[in-house]
Amino acid sequence: MRDRTRDRIEEHPLIPAILEAGIERGEPVYLVGGAIRDLALGLQPVDLDFATLHPYDMALFFAKRYGSRVVPLGKEATPTYRIPLDDLRLDWVGLHEGSLEADLNRRDFTINSIAYDVEARRFMDPTGGFHDLAEGRIRMASPGAFLDDPVRILKAFRMVAQLPAFRLDPETERTASSQRDAMLGVPTERLQLEMEHLFASPRAGEAVRLMAASEVLFVLVPELERLKGLQQNHYHHADVLEHTLEALEQLDGPPVWLQELGLPPLDAGQLSLVRLALLFHDAGKADTRTVDAEGHVHFYGHPKPSAEIAREVLHRLRFSNAEAEDVSDLCLNHLRPLALIKSEPGRTPLRRLIHSMGDLLPLLLALSYADKSAARGAEMESNLAQLRELSQKIMAMAASDGPELRRLPKLVDGLRAMEILGLQRPGPELGQALDALMERQVDGTITDAAAAEAFLRDWAARPGRR
Repeated sequence: MRDRTRDRIEEHPLIPAILEAGIERGEPVYLVGGAIRDLALGLQPVDLDFATLHPYDMALFFAKRYGSRVVPLGKEATPTYRIPLDDLRLDWVGLHEGSLEADLNRRDFTINSIAYDVEARRFMDPTGGFHDLAEGRIRMASPGAFLDDPVRILKAFRMVAQLPAFRLDPETERTASSQRDAMLGVPTERLQLEMEHLFASPRAGEAVRLMAASEVLFVLVPELERLKGLQQNHYHHADVLEHTLEALEQLDGPPVWLQELGLPPLDAGQLSLVRLALLFHDAGKADTRTVDAEGHVHFYGHPKPSAEIAREVLHRLRFSNAEAEDVSDLCLNHLRPLALIKSEPGRTPLRRLIHSMGDLLPLLLALSYADKSAARGAEMESNLAQLRELSQKIMAMAASDGPELRRLPKLVDGLRAMEILGLQRPGPELGQALDALMERQVDGTITDAAAAEAFLRDWAARPGRR
């Protein structure tokens, strides 16, 4: 593995020139960290990390050489100076205590604690990083790695999500669990960045399951701990937390069934939104669980509190307003496709779904299918077949009617409509009212939010309405 990695370093279009320029300037420059890891795994690194005695001076020199600029990054153990290029980033850090070996020993994980010395054409690997690369193991570089920088706890799980066929070292996992509360002192923005990368990665579901087992997840999102042991009805085989984790794992891969639904390819950002929505889609069940006289469990109206919890948590974790609103919208509407297959809808309800969801439509259909796939309860197989057929039909209709429907503004969102109608949960009456509202938008009778809300108030005041 070392020889193959050395060859890839020496064949890289930039790395040899940068290392040789350091020699010419009389200052040793070492390639370190994730770039070596990626090259060893046959991946193309997007970040090249270099360690040197005077990182700012070297960054400034290469920024001028490549017509770029130096961007100082937030402080960790040592400052980092970044040079952004078209499709690559060059990161410069100072050698810890002026020593390459000391620098490598203070890093996060063994597979990120390897350096290459171009002059000697050899690797420095004091923590056994190459061995862990060969074994597919993510292991902390030292016993104090997480306390030195607690964001590394979350980074360990993010790396599980990102790296194919890698597993978390058991001792590293135990240490992450025992020291998880140290994350409470980490700036929220740093945690958000790790979560953003994690949820955009191929094995996010597997990583979140490990986070739940180690209880790291509940430090970040304590609202989800209430789902543990919360038993469900005959439509589910597991408690709410286990169902949530299984639903997330449905998107690991990503799966081939996305194509079977007739959906366009979803990029990493879109998959991240679906995964975040799956994380929160049933969070409101802890507030809505009831048991009727026959002993049947119900969660009437749980999409609304689930949407509110998602919005609140994502704002707290410093996700963008747009991401928080999109995830909340997906949670609020996650039962609509399943409701449609039970009602044999005509064109208007499908057109209303296309109009109301907009660009989130394929994400909602993916969410609904993953949700039902993880239920494994009564009628699952027939429901999945119906969801596939419905999804294909909706996406075909979106292709033909979408341009017309996109021109119609969304005058009232679902939560506001429920509030005006005095409804505690979505149901047939909400659908009927919004169908009628949409028809008036199509014919031009209603064109603004005030008129739309007035129409819904009139609907709510109809004689004989309970």
